[in-house]
Amino acid sequence: MLHITTERLILKPHTPKSLAWLNETFNDPNEDYFSGDDPPKERPETLEETQKLLERILNRPPDANIIDYAIHKKAGDELIGCGMIALINRYNRRCMLGIGLGWNRGNWGKGYASETLQAVIAYCFKELGMNRIGAEIYEFNKPSIKLFERNGFQLEGRIRQYIFKDGVFKDELLYGLLREDWESKNEKA
Repeated sequence: MLHITTERLILKPHTPKSLAWLNETFNDPNEDYFSGDDPPKERPETLEETQKLLERILNRPPDANIIDYAIHKKAGDELIGCGMIALINRYNRRCMLGIGLGWNRGNWGKGYASETLQAVIAYCFKELGMNRIGAEIYEFNKPSIKLFERNGFQLEGRIRQYIFKDGVFKDELLYGLLREDWESKNEKA
């Protein structure tokens, strides 16, 4: 079970208290635009729909190939974001990451995403024993591209015309970080 404390944050499992925040985030058009594959929502997601998703998250078996986590500020325990380590393949020692700071723009641009990503990368390599971490980012999500590149991820590929947004097909970018590259970078630091 993931539980990480950084300088300013605590990354820990979701609890039932995450419901309202998750519902507000899932109904944020900006969040949906940058991370969603589905057509724009015709109606807001109800609390009941979010509750069903949260129950699935809370009831995942410990050996599942996905780890969901909530991002809290250490001071005040405010929930400010969420993320997941997904497609965990223990045999091939690889996984994928996703991270979001949610609807409250007041938490953007303060380094919380980078602090979270650095902690999760270390967790994946040190605790889960991964050799490779991947991320899929839409080409128009410039903040995420910058975040992952700044933290050592390399562009490995492009899936052309992967998603339909704003009446146009757009690409998805494939990023990866290898354990050896991460270790080399951290040895020099």
